[in-house]
Amino acid sequence: MGILQRIFAAPAPEARMLSELAEITGRHQELANRLARHAELCIYPNIAAGLRGLAARQAEHARSLDAILADRHVWSKLPRSLGADGASNWQRVSGDLELLLELSRAMNQQALHWEGIDPAFADRLRTIAREDDSGVGELRELALKCDPQALD
Repeated sequence: MGILQRIFAAPAPEARMLSELAEITGRHQELANRLARHAELCIYPNIAAGLRGLAARQAEHARSLDAILADRHVWSKLPRSLGADGASNWQRVSGDLELLLELSRAMNQQALHWEGIDPAFADRLRTIAREDDSGVGELRELALKCDPQALD
């Protein structure tokens, strides 16, 4: 394949970004599923309630992103299957925190990229990114509460 064929066959930046956003949407649903499952496994009622609240918000983010993508005739990717979670609440919540950090970063990048193309679309993404950012702090606090070595 020649260089010109590769240039003309390359997807448009908007199509590439929508594909990335579809992947991010699936990851939000994956995180919601993980948080809900980890809330079920948690024996501490306050931590379990916090995980359920975060799971509900992540599920809402997935629904909002699905609606955003549907406006552009794109379907979200399916969430990945839930793999090994870890043996303790701390390991499970720490894994969730890592995923939420990745999603927060990805949403902020998406909002930044869409700013020059469609400011209204970018604003909708930025709202979700801000909520993810605040969720990171909440989930970090829950992870610290699960850590047996953490000081009170």
